[in-house]
Amino acid sequence: MARPSPVTDAVRGLFLAHERHAWSLDELHESVRVSLGSADYSTVFRAVSSLEREGLIDRIELGDGKAHYEIRDEHHEHVRCDSCGRVAEVPGCVLDGASAGVRATTGFVVTSHQIVFTGLCAECASARTARL
Repeated sequence: MARPSPVTDAVRGLFLAHERHAWSLDELHESVRVSLGSADYSTVFRAVSSLEREGLIDRIELGDGKAHYEIRDEHHEHVRCDSCGRVAEVPGCVLDGASAGVRATTGFVVTSHQIVFTGLCAECASARTARL
């Protein structure tokens, strides 16, 4: 197997550092570009695709029209601030036990799901209250 490129190493390092919960491709590209001095967007995309195939990261949809990626770990849900876009992890699965109901009503065997809650983070909610 060929040695990963510096870009792949940098992308992997960003995920393993756990400094951020979910990364968009644009955010990964910018961080790698700053770190290495230059990085081609398509190379970052290929690195992310490779890490996803390896099972290190998962693609998640957060309702903002962009694909985001996070390190693979225990299943959990997400909440995204409608004002600033901040994303937080909701510990655990809020739908534990719902798969049986889905199967009973649709005949589908549920293999996965993604739920994104939206609202205002504490800072944005405080700022909105202060303006009122």
